[in-house]
Amino acid sequence: MTTYTTTPIFYANGEPHLGHVYSGILADIFHRYRRLIGQPNVLITGTDEHGKKIALAAEAHQRDIHSFVDEKAKAFSDLWESFSITPDVFVRTTDVEHKAKIREIWSRLVNKGDIFLGSYSGEYCVACEQFYSERELNNKRCPVHGKEVETVEEATYLFRLENYRQSLLTFYRDNPDFITPRHFQESLIEQLEIGELEDLSVSRVNNSWGVNVPGDVHTVYVWIDALFSYITAIERSGGSQQDIAETVHVLGKDILKFHAIIWPAFLLALDLPLPKKLVVHSWWTIEGKKISKSNPETTVNPRVFSDKLTSDGLRYAFTRQKPLSRDGNVSIVDFIELVNADLANSFANLVKRNNTLIQKHFNGELPKWESILNDDQCKALFETSLEVLNDIRQAYEAFSPYEVTVRCKQLVDDVNSFFHCRQPWLINKGLEHQHVAATCFVVANIVRQVAIAVSPITPELSASVLSEFGEKLDDTCWETLSLDENIRLTSVNSHFKRV
Repeated sequence: MTTYTTTPIFYANGEPHLGHVYSGILADIFHRYRRLIGQPNVLITGTDEHGKKIALAAEAHQRDIHSFVDEKAKAFSDLWESFSITPDVFVRTTDVEHKAKIREIWSRLVNKGDIFLGSYSGEYCVACEQFYSERELNNKRCPVHGKEVETVEEATYLFRLENYRQSLLTFYRDNPDFITPRHFQESLIEQLEIGELEDLSVSRVNNSWGVNVPGDVHTVYVWIDALFSYITAIERSGGSQQDIAETVHVLGKDILKFHAIIWPAFLLALDLPLPKKLVVHSWWTIEGKKISKSNPETTVNPRVFSDKLTSDGLRYAFTRQKPLSRDGNVSIVDFIELVNADLANSFANLVKRNNTLIQKHFNGELPKWESILNDDQCKALFETSLEVLNDIRQAYEAFSPYEVTVRCKQLVDDVNSFFHCRQPWLINKGLEHQHVAATCFVVANIVRQVAIAVSPITPELSASVLSEFGEKLDDTCWETLSLDENIRLTSVNSHFKRV
């Protein structure tokens, strides 16, 4: 059975930033893990390219709107490549097939009686292109951008969101692990319990840049246009609308409401299954401020980080520095210190020292495991590694890449301590040949295991390490983490240099 992992469908009114990269990296990690365990998985990403804000941005740059969104879509696509993010489908809301899908979805919702023409008056954030209720505002300011909202009244098509509130409440109570981390689901239930949900505005009458409502001057608003691009992408990959049930959405906490209330309500209205899971992450901040296209103080070119840290370095720092549940401050100094300590000094240095000994004293080939079964220290360390690998797999299954890196680092630290205690480099000073062979054998097996286990996070580093053992990353899977009885090296290289 094919499963699906999605990033958000990113709004294409500006250049992608580090927050976008974080979402993309997380989704790619989960995608690579599914494939590592032999589960076919399709990674979906894309751009939301309609709306008045995009039309105004193109106008401000004196650009044709079509070339403007083409450029922004390419910027995201190019950035993914820079950070080893490997989508199978890149969907754009301006795609012809997607616009046809939206008109189909609109008609189905109208026929169900869930969409009707009315008017809406409320507090509107231009930056979000969204209405907010009074209780969602902070002193008349948008909870996301902090900008003052405007009171707006206009004709609009409305979706009967309240019709699905009780069904959503029942679903969340019956499925307490649907949203990870769990505290996001608990806060969502509290929100649904407060009271009735207002009818949702799902069209705009003063915007021509979008999918036209069939038979009307309105255009379909982002709630339907962007969210149903997940369906467009699934169908493009060969799946069906029912496959949304096998989909994991990765998203930031600021768009949880859209994915946890609005999106499921649409699916329920169409008698479609709900997604398999929502994986929600907190924010990276700069001096305590959320990274945002609309705030110049938080504008940092992501390639500054990849140039300094490498792609793997940033992927590792993003996952190792904080769990999904907690905001974290971006500091390139802290990131450099982290990747130097964990990747260069601890892991890559261990690999090189051990493999150099194998190459120098054993001509790159170690005896089989059976010949060193009497070494209790080696057996104990290897058994410990298998237990840790099981913990790592559980962490992946729990969508906790932070815990993956914590356990990997602990295992590497244990192996380094073992290596230093056993002192295999003293082979020319009377140390038993069998003692050195056993030491290098176990260390080689465990660093190989770590390289495979952490490969969803650091694919380039892992591929480099595995190449020394004559293996290709694409040919490995979780089952190959078992003992490699014949260690044969093809080369010895530096895998991750200090930055």
